[in-house]
Amino acid sequence: MKDLENKKIIVTGASGGIGNSIIEKLYDYGVNILASGTRVEKLEELKEKFDGIKILKFDISQSDKIEEFIENATNELGGNLECIVNNAGIGTLPDFEEEDEKGWETMLSVNSKSIWLGIKSVLPSMKEQNSGSIVNVSSIFGASGGFGKSASYHASKGAVSALTRNAAVRYAANNIRINTVSPGFIKVLREEKAIENAGDKMSREIIFRTPMGRWGNASEVASAILFLAGSESS
Repeated sequence: MKDLENKKIIVTGASGGIGNSIIEKLYDYGVNILASGTRVEKLEELKEKFDGIKILKFDISQSDKIEEFIENATNELGGNLECIVNNAGIGTLPDFEEEDEKGWETMLSVNSKSIWLGIKSVLPSMKEQNSGSIVNVSSIFGASGGFGKSASYHASKGAVSALTRNAAVRYAANNIRINTVSPGFIKVLREEKAIENAGDKMSREIIFRTPMGRWGNASEVASAILFLAGSESS
């Protein structure tokens, strides 16, 4: 992974559990990182822990400002963006009959529309330099029915997976690699809280449906992203 040293990479959703692990992995390989998220205190903690990284508060649901965000982030890094990790996302549990239109629209905006805009915003510079890597974080629920709950979450992640496949085909000739990582259940605070609210039955179901019989670790997801960010995934 020597090729990652000093490469300029944006990571969205950096203030969460998986985001933290992504930052840690990239930092260990000398990447020039810009971390973005909505929780300023968490971003400040990252900046204090990982000397030299850049931080930029941004709510990914503000789709009308994403091009401005990409421009500011690229300037902070000094230009020549080599990779973006679209990690930001939210999750809820309502099923079809419980979900309301506002919840549906928020989920699709944060989890799907923002990734489309993120890809779109970095393509011009990556096409100009004839290289780049875009890594989107989807979910195993983008390809399965899960527990029959979280209808909008499943729809949003299914959209991410399909969008990634489409973009990967479209921009392969420009030497831009576009991939998706689709985690299962990862032991991070957000998921733990959601499962705790859902009750013990879901906790048991998660382990029962997971072939290895355990939760995944955020560092395992980060390792896959690290590979896709570097040229070894060419």
